[in-house]
Amino acid sequence: MQGKQGSAAATAAEALRQRILDGTYSPGQRLPSATAIGNEFGIDRGTAARVLAQLRQTGFIITKPGSGSFVRTFEPIRRSFPSRLTAWREGQAIQDADTGKRARMVEVAVGEVLASEAVAAELAIDTDAPVLRRSRRFAVDERLVQLADSFYLLDLVRSTPIVYTDTGPGGVYARLDEIGHAPVRFTERLRARMPMPTETEALELPGGTPVIAITRMAYDSEDRCVEVTEMVLDASAYELEYHAAI
Repeated sequence: MQGKQGSAAATAAEALRQRILDGTYSPGQRLPSATAIGNEFGIDRGTAARVLAQLRQTGFIITKPGSGSFVRTFEPIRRSFPSRLTAWREGQAIQDADTGKRARMVEVAVGEVLASEAVAAELAIDTDAPVLRRSRRFAVDERLVQLADSFYLLDLVRSTPIVYTDTGPGGVYARLDEIGHAPVRFTERLRARMPMPTETEALELPGGTPVIAITRMAYDSEDRCVEVTEMVLDASAYELEYHAAI
């Protein structure tokens, strides 16, 4: 019986996945109940519930308590580089350029840490020298989408609002501008990879979801690196757009 149930459950899971992929169940649509799935595929209700749990863990559906399971829907975030990095000049946060008026949540933690070898190399300081770190976790439309850690020279930012969780209109770059170190040039390095366990947990990623790791350096008019930011993006939530003049 267990073998038959397992085979039927695999058939049910694959059939439901295919219906989502081909649009039979459209984004936002409510899926049949576990009872209905069980009746259709000849499995008991508990096994059908595990099929739905598998679809949820792999990112195909979400479950709303008391309402049922629904096909996951999310409008990809278009992250446009480098134009997004000028939003601070209008007193906006950089993330405003990505998400506009979409509901956004950010958790911020600020404190001193010892610079890693990679961060120290970019900031031209010794490894393990103290730096200021601003850590953020972003959610858009109630979905966790990005982790970001930014690092700054302590002597440069110690007496600025950059040491606070709320840096004021225009964010960090506006505050750097006020002390004569506005960023005028940026470099980004990207790498697609599978997430570390801590990243999977922090972003609540379904199994098998890759991430995009981005390291950005910001340079002032004297070509001094004034910020290093290490980001981890849920690859399924973003569309990356790059512009360059030639």
